[in-house]
Amino acid sequence: MTAPPATGPRGLPDLFVTERDRLLDLLRGLAPGDWQLPTPCPGWSVLALCHHLVGDDVSVLSWHRDGYRGTPAPDGLAEPEFVAWLDQLQIEWVHAARRLSPRLTIELLAWTGPRIAEAFRLQDPTARTAHVSWAGPDPVPVWLDQVRELSEYWIHRQQILEALGRPPDLRADVLAPVLDGLRWAYPYRLEAADLPSVTPGDTVTIAVTGPVAVTWHLVAEPAAPDEPAAPAGTAGAHRLAWAFRPEPGPRQAAALSMTTDEAWRLLSNNLPAARQAALRLSGEPAVTDVLRRTRAIIGTPQ
Repeated sequence: MTAPPATGPRGLPDLFVTERDRLLDLLRGLAPGDWQLPTPCPGWSVLALCHHLVGDDVSVLSWHRDGYRGTPAPDGLAEPEFVAWLDQLQIEWVHAARRLSPRLTIELLAWTGPRIAEAFRLQDPTARTAHVSWAGPDPVPVWLDQVRELSEYWIHRQQILEALGRPPDLRADVLAPVLDGLRWAYPYRLEAADLPSVTPGDTVTIAVTGPVAVTWHLVAEPAAPDEPAAPAGTAGAHRLAWAFRPEPGPRQAAALSMTTDEAWRLLSNNLPAARQAALRLSGEPAVTDVLRRTRAIIGTPQ
């Protein structure tokens, strides 16, 4: 597998403070009726989604600060089974937290936020000891796990804004590092796909335009000699590695162009089907299908 580098976006713990302050400012300005508005999370109101965030905070502090994981996943789950198990765990928490008032929910989020930032400041972001399932099965640097957590909070705030009928907050100070982390879903999904027409040197180019403007070139390379080959005729039998490079290779296998708003929505399963169909994709269908279906979340692409 292509491994993320040891260093990533700087100042991630401080960005947790920024993101939490923006969430609290938003919640403190809500009218009583706003809390019951439906969000893009099926079956969850604004208040229920905030209860979910409290649960995230409790889990993050228990694991990253205290080294305690009270709800480990059962062994041997395939990806769809793991998604179903996690979804049920989240539903159980939100159901149990329905006694929490909006005021108490805000107070809890205000208490846990600084403690999460402090816990992350004590971590070594370069240590390759974390696991991020959508980036692959191998250990990754701690910074990528921190980005994953930051993206969770940022994306849910965008969903609250959408529930309120407001535009997303696309300020680059938080969103640029979030996208820089979420992009690591692409090498994993490309490497897992069987792409017999792709050869080393072929390139996938992903261009993002708007408030966060960036171009990523993923170049195919021969898989490492110790990578186990999949059986002939099965997905992944044509084994390649994909690495982010500053320049493209000699042949373009596929290209995807998105706005900043489309990029975060697609990678987080928040881009409606009609907008997905309008994405500017070109190249070999097998590759463009991977790009369309890649998500940097634990969940089934919609």
